[in-house]
Amino acid sequence: MLDVGAVARVLLEKMPLLGPAGDQALAALIALHDLGKVSASFRAMLQDGRPQRYRHWEHSGDHLWRLDPLLADHFGGTEATRKVLVEAIVGHHGGPRAGLAPDKLSQQRAEIGAKACMDAHQILALTLGLFPQATLDGLDLPAARALSWHLNGLTVQADWIGSNPDWFAPASPELTLEQYWKRAQDQARRAISAAGLFGAEPLRRSSAPLLGDYAPRPLQQAALSNSLPDGPTLMILEDSTGAGKTEGALILAHRMMQASKGAGLFFALPTMATANAMLPRLESAAEHLFDDRPTLALSHGRAHLSEAFREICARDGSNTEDGPHCGRWLGDDRRRVLMADMGVGTVDQALLGVLPTRFNGLRLRALSQRILIVDEAHDYDPYMQAQLERLLQMQARLGGSAIVMTATLPGVKKQAFQAAFQRGLKPKLSPWGGRSSAIPSGAVAPYPALTTIANAVQVTAVEPARSRNVGVERIATMGEAVGRIKVAQAQGAACIWIRNAVDDAIAAVDALQDAGVEADLLHARFALCDRLAKEAMLRDRFGPAATQARRAGQVLVATQVVEQSLDLDFDLMISDLAPIGAMIQRAGRLWRHMEVRPALARPIGGPCLQVLSPDPDDVPDVRWLHRVLDRGAYTYQLPDSWRAAKALFQAGEISEPAGLRPLIEAAEGADPLPLPEVLAKAEIEKEGQGRAERGIARNAVIDTHDGFQQKAMAKVWDEEVFPTRLGVPQVTLALAVQGPDGLSPLAGAVQDGWALSEVSISVVKFDALTDFPDQSLPSIAAVKSNWSEARGKHTYLAPLSADGKICEGLRYDRELGMIFGG
Repeated sequence: MLDVGAVARVLLEKMPLLGPAGDQALAALIALHDLGKVSASFRAMLQDGRPQRYRHWEHSGDHLWRLDPLLADHFGGTEATRKVLVEAIVGHHGGPRAGLAPDKLSQQRAEIGAKACMDAHQILALTLGLFPQATLDGLDLPAARALSWHLNGLTVQADWIGSNPDWFAPASPELTLEQYWKRAQDQARRAISAAGLFGAEPLRRSSAPLLGDYAPRPLQQAALSNSLPDGPTLMILEDSTGAGKTEGALILAHRMMQASKGAGLFFALPTMATANAMLPRLESAAEHLFDDRPTLALSHGRAHLSEAFREICARDGSNTEDGPHCGRWLGDDRRRVLMADMGVGTVDQALLGVLPTRFNGLRLRALSQRILIVDEAHDYDPYMQAQLERLLQMQARLGGSAIVMTATLPGVKKQAFQAAFQRGLKPKLSPWGGRSSAIPSGAVAPYPALTTIANAVQVTAVEPARSRNVGVERIATMGEAVGRIKVAQAQGAACIWIRNAVDDAIAAVDALQDAGVEADLLHARFALCDRLAKEAMLRDRFGPAATQARRAGQVLVATQVVEQSLDLDFDLMISDLAPIGAMIQRAGRLWRHMEVRPALARPIGGPCLQVLSPDPDDVPDVRWLHRVLDRGAYTYQLPDSWRAAKALFQAGEISEPAGLRPLIEAAEGADPLPLPEVLAKAEIEKEGQGRAERGIARNAVIDTHDGFQQKAMAKVWDEEVFPTRLGVPQVTLALAVQGPDGLSPLAGAVQDGWALSEVSISVVKFDALTDFPDQSLPSIAAVKSNWSEARGKHTYLAPLSADGKICEGLRYDRELGMIFGG
């Protein structure tokens, strides 16, 4: 217990919460977190293996409540504030303890035993004697509730470090309590260093050198020079694709760290692929942001498959020339990863903090101590949008700061982010409220812009980093799309066709092949090993370093996976109709790297986004989009697609950046384009679904203004169970091939071969299969017997025949991916 208290004491020295006397009180409480192990039932469990009806942390709560008069005499404060704090440290196993009825409480006291109650009294008194200056005087109830999240996360953090026997070996019983306490604090300092915490400080000079030899672009210059307000701050960076928002965000994060708004940063991205792609960029930027040897970590469900992250984890941090490192203690757990000096992961890892999931207090504490950077903030549905608003609110409530990056954020969403953050600054406001009018909304709002949000709001218009016009043309039929690609390929153009649905992408490859055009294919229904190999090949063929010889006449058909995660550049683009944000993102992959391939080096006349879409002025019925698209007509909300078509074809171009705001507001703003009458029902359904999704999120997220032991936390969920995203439920298949020694992973005999052989399909399609391989077959059971319990429970092994068949109606092709049907 004292080991854990010592870790907490040292961590509070690094990042104070209440000041010296108040932090003494918090460290003392944390040292008492396991007081419930002083109980007859815990001793019986250790000695005789008898199960406990009530767990030791529940006993801790009872001890501390029974002995509250001693806490009151030593700490002061009010009974209500002490209760909030006690429950926060008692919940260090992932969630708060449940309240007990009087008859259950008497049962618990009997399990504790009278002798243990006396010993707990003595231990508490001795422990408090180590903290002579501790006080909670002046701490009011609202502040205690906010503090309870910090305290719970700090208790978990200290418990995980202080319970490590490699860092805290047994001591001689001859030591006095005071000698042991001094020894524990010395060990704690070494343990915290070994864990990879607080090993680096932000550089005290400008971070402009991370731009290299390039002069700062206008948004980056604003990030370098705009003044920062005191206290928690939200910065919103709005600029077109390729304008340098990432570097601008890193510059801002560095300045915010210098101003003590955070001890590190965490980059939250929409997908695993985008997080993987950001990791090397942060690795390169580290030397311009931190001194010494910063830790850098990747956080998502498949982080261990990243070769770049494995290389970072292999470094021990002893050589400053090696770059950032990540020790085993940090890297082995997605929640601990958030404590790294620099972290990058999916936004889900951050959103789990505001959902009633195990150890969410640890997540919230870690994030509040870092500059939270949210990229692609426009890209979330109403369910995730509501969670993100609550996360920004909680970040402000706990004293943290954030940066939001976006190219296509509608004004109403921007206002919602502002309102959420400011509600977090003002605890007397309702957790849910209307949008603020401080930020201008609509097509007249400045773009590009850097918006600073604290108690006041400042919007800084920024000069464009570049200007370009991308033409927009409508294609009426799939045959016309195939014909245009065939002509452009013959001219030596690098071509892409972005489809909204996997089955439509496969159909497009077949149609192109029938026309004599060979095309590569990329979508989400490939086994991970094949997808990674394809992505590497596509970066080599279409990336910024690709030679003209490699890219000339090459064709790619892909789904939305190319919108964000891959830095690719095409001469000709055809895209299925999608919402305006997606269309602008897709156009960002068209004539992208002009410094490498200027206009005169391109084989066709100019950048033009060619959109496969019906005429938005001819809408006879609700199946308007089905006249052109097949399964892709179901991917997005029909009103969003129609408004995107109307806005794009009416403008005739995407003018960056001057024309982006009008396009975004016309399609998704507060006063969007009016729909044709026949789509009115679709609009009602869309609004109803949006309200329902926000309602689900509101019912799920924690209450910002309440403490750790709140109603929403009555039942905590494992991360795998409580979703951060809605959508079609998925089933994971691990693809296997038959060999002389039995089944082996499709990826081959490589590290994490089974994980690299996984592919996900929808539960609906999976349930429709009639003869999927029985998982109890001896050949399958033999493999799964070596898997972890979690993998065996959630993953189905799928053996492939020689032609790729898994069962009737399902086969896998390494060039086409997972195929349903014949």
